Amino acid sequence: MCVYFPVELYETITRKRSPLIPPRGMRFNDTNTYISLGKRHLDLLASDYQLRPEDNVLDVGCGTGSMALPLTGYLTVGKYEGFDIVPSWIAWCQSHITPGNPSFRFIFIDVYSKHYNSSGKLTADTLKFPYQSGTFDCVLLQSIFTHMLPAGIRNYLHELSRVMKTGARASITTFLLNKESSAAIQNGRSAIPFQYRLGDCLVIDQMFPESAIAVPEDQLMAWFSEAGLAVTKIAYGSWAGRNGCENLHDDLMVHKP
Repeated sequence: MCVYFPVELYETITRKRSPLIPPRGMRFNDTNTYISLGKRHLDLLASDYQLRPEDNVLDVGCGTGSMALPLTGYLTVGKYEGFDIVPSWIAWCQSHITPGNPSFRFIFIDVYSKHYNSSGKLTADTLKFPYQSGTFDCVLLQSIFTHMLPAGIRNYLHELSRVMKTGARASITTFLLNKESSAAIQNGRSAIPFQYRLGDCLVIDQMFPESAIAVPEDQLMAWFSEAGLAVTKIAYGSWAGRNGCENLHDDLMVHKP
C-alpha cells in the first residue's frame, strides 16, 4: 500500500479521483485508464450488444466495479448483480457504489483460487450461481476465463446459460490458442509468455497457473455449444503479437438462442 501512497495523496488533494473510484492499490491501472476502459466497454455494450436501460446485467468477477461504475448512469430501470471471489473488492463496492445505487448489488462468493483466494471453500467446477434461471439479459466476464482452470470454465458456461434469458447476450474475454497464437508464442512474438503446458492449455506460472491461462479455441467452442450458447463474433486481441487490435484479450460475443 505504501507504494501507492503518493498517487493517492495527489488524487485526494486535487480531488481528481471520484469517491466511486477505488484506491490505487485496489486496481491494476491509473485513474484515467480505469474510467476510460469502463466507458469504452459501455459504448460497445450499447452499440453491439444492444444493451437497454431496462436490462438486468450480471457481472461475473466484478472486481472493484470498473463496469458497474459506468452502468450506474445507464441502467435507469434495469438491475445489476456483481460477484467476485476477493472479499475486499466486494466490500468496497458494497460500501461505495450500492448506497447511491440501490439497484446495484454485490456479493462475495468464497470460491477457491490459488492465486486470488487460497482459503476459498467452494470450487469453480461445481459452483452454482446464486441466481434464478432465466434472470439476465446481459452477462459480462471481463478477464475471468483468463484466470480459471478448464473444469471451472466449463461449469461457468453451463451456469451462464442457465441464468441467461433466451435471447440474452454475453461479453467474454479470454486467451484463445489456435494456429496463429500458438505460432506467435513459439516464435516469441506473444506479449504474454505462455511457456508451460497444463493439459491442453498453456500457462505462464506453473506454481500459480491461474495467473494467466490460454485455452484451445476448438475446445472452448465445443464447451459453448455443449452449454447451449453460440459464439457470434470473435475479435482477436493484441496479446499474440497482432497489430491493430483495440484490446489485449480475445473478445467473444455470445448469444443464447
